Amino acid sequence: MSIDKKLSRLERELDALRKKIKGVEDLKVASEVFDRATLLTLYELTNKGYFDVMQGVIKTGKESNVFLARDREGNPLAIKIHRVATSDFKAMTKYIEGDPRFPRMRRNRRGIVYTWVRKEFKNLERAHLAGVRVPKPIAFRNNVLVMEFIGEDGVAAPMLKSVTLSRPEDFFRDLLANVKKLYCRANLVHADLSEYNILVKDGLPVIIDLSSGVVKEHPHAQEFFARDVANLVRYFRRYFSVDYDEVYNYITSCGDDYGVSEDSQG
Repeated sequence: MSIDKKLSRLERELDALRKKIKGVEDLKVASEVFDRATLLTLYELTNKGYFDVMQGVIKTGKESNVFLARDREGNPLAIKIHRVATSDFKAMTKYIEGDPRFPRMRRNRRGIVYTWVRKEFKNLERAHLAGVRVPKPIAFRNNVLVMEFIGEDGVAAPMLKSVTLSRPEDFFRDLLANVKKLYCRANLVHADLSEYNILVKDGLPVIIDLSSGVVKEHPHAQEFFARDVANLVRYFRRYFSVDYDEVYNYITSCGDDYGVSEDSQG
């Protein structure tokens, strides 16, 4: 097949994919998110059967957008797309450099963003295998991550910041147990944990946005961990008295039951 015919076929395929992207009324957002490179990436993922159609926006941000999608059986998925053009790639490097899992990284904007997405997939994979309540990762490619949808009937679960908890102490205990698994079993520090990165599903916490997450061997891991604990303590003090040292010591007390799983070392 000639180059011209290949390009013509590719354009037809991209046009077909564009028709599968529904519910994005904001044309400015659509033009910023669905550039040619991203469309090609989405085409590869849909061609491999990871999703069939994208339906609407779950969450918008300066650096990424999350969309509701469906697989061929109609099951809901979440697709997170990082905007290469607007991502703060300089800030990202602080969380990537020093992580032994990513010794080689292209230093241009696109290379850093692609590593960022790969890191979130690997972190979700580790956390999920360690029994942490996180979205199950499904696939990633370039600046696109496909994962489990957290919600009901196509409606995303709310962030903790938007919910008034009826049993805050029970919720807090469950959350700390999950953060402890993340720290002790998955060997990870979330590094951006707050009420904005915790969803409430069926009254239970689901930890999201693990792209910033670092292994405990990272040179800034303890700095990031102390900030995570401070954020949790600050938020839950609106409900009851919380002691920072008690929370810190509980999470970091990794006994034999919290040995790092060999399967989580990806």
